[in-house]
Amino acid sequence: MEPKLDTVLRIVLPGDLVSEASSNSNTLKVFLGPGLRFSNNEVRATRAGLLKKEGKNLYYVETMQKRYVPQRREFVVGIVTKKKGDIYLIDIGGHEPATISYLAFENASKKTKKELKLGDLVYGQLLVASKDMEPEMVCIDIYNRAVGMGVLPEGGFLFTIPLHVARSIINPKNPFLLEIARHISYSIVVGFNGRVYVKAGRRAEMVAIMHAIQLLEETNLEEATSSLSKLIDSFLLNYVS
Repeated sequence: MEPKLDTVLRIVLPGDLVSEASSNSNTLKVFLGPGLRFSNNEVRATRAGLLKKEGKNLYYVETMQKRYVPQRREFVVGIVTKKKGDIYLIDIGGHEPATISYLAFENASKKTKKELKLGDLVYGQLLVASKDMEPEMVCIDIYNRAVGMGVLPEGGFLFTIPLHVARSIINPKNPFLLEIARHISYSIVVGFNGRVYVKAGRRAEMVAIMHAIQLLEETNLEEATSSLSKLIDSFLLNYVS
């Protein structure tokens, strides 16, 4: 049985009324994701795109926008661009860089500072994301554990995909990345900001994975999956580094 992906409800524009609050105590509690805001007992869209429902009670707006708008708690892949005192500036593809403290890493302290280099790739979560404040990034959870976050290993391959494609493959119900793993052994990190980090045994394999994921920019999941095997086999056979 194929995994069921998020349900598309309708197209919305900024300011569109999505729902009104109910006084019924038996009403199912819902959670609002990016692109939706609750105010004055109403839920309205804050961006144009597809109103989607995930599971029973999570709603969000998927947009085709190219520039990333930081959202609190989202995981992103950033690039270290500058050191400024005790913080680093991280390019996350938004209108301004995020900041990260040297203490925002597992086992970091004033005695054991985390040293980053310009150009390092960092995978972390946005702790603060507001139009009135610059985004703040961390690489630890509430228990001070890295849980996969931190500086990404050298030797990988970084590329960018549209934000809606990134959100699609991050969805655990989407089987596309597992389909790629049937052909190539690899590790991958996908940020909500559209940046993808891939590491495999050969550069040819990493480039093949990039082209495979880019299929989702032009076709739907079913068509991309059916083309996957032929694309990867052909690319690995003909690739010249």
